[in-house]
Amino acid sequence: MSTTPGIAPLDMQREEVDAAHRGSAPTTTVDQRGIAIATETAAELVDELGADAQGWTFWRDEVTVTVAPAALVRAATWLRDTAGFALLSDISPCDRLGSTSGGHPKRFNVDYIATKLVPGAPRVRLRVWVDEGETLESLIPVWPTADWHEREAFDFFGIEFTGREGLRRLIMPDDWVGHPLRKDYPIGGEPVTFTNMARELD
Repeated sequence: MSTTPGIAPLDMQREEVDAAHRGSAPTTTVDQRGIAIATETAAELVDELGADAQGWTFWRDEVTVTVAPAALVRAATWLRDTAGFALLSDISPCDRLGSTSGGHPKRFNVDYIATKLVPGAPRVRLRVWVDEGETLESLIPVWPTADWHEREAFDFFGIEFTGREGLRRLIMPDDWVGHPLRKDYPIGGEPVTFTNMARELD
């Protein structure tokens, strides 16, 4: 069986995912330095936030700390200033409307992926839950890269962020109706004529 150098065969990767699901760290595909830093950071952050932290989990090589929305800026600032997570690499919302797996306190979970720029590239995911109509405070003052990520979350899910300027669509046209990645967005097809952006930029 041929393999790419540095990448474990698929069956080994599956075993490692299973091991992660059982709560034991995988051993070959993920840099153990990164996992160690991320798990230690998560435990320290939970202690720091106290009642505003709802715990942390480790699954499929990802460390997730769930926090109250009101503590989001505090948690992000601690990750940046105390733990050294200098980069916000993504904001990833998910609409849980109609989910059958249960255990979801609100409709949307919004995950913030923070990365520490050291060997092992540890990542910690901050997770908050919000309902329809609830807002989140912008993290641009903490991580400037939050700007376009927040605009994308607004564009596709309708999640709004306060304390910032210029919250407008990022991908879809400004006059688009609705938010395409919500579970209640109408499914269908129709021809859509987009403006020639290249011509407008000339």
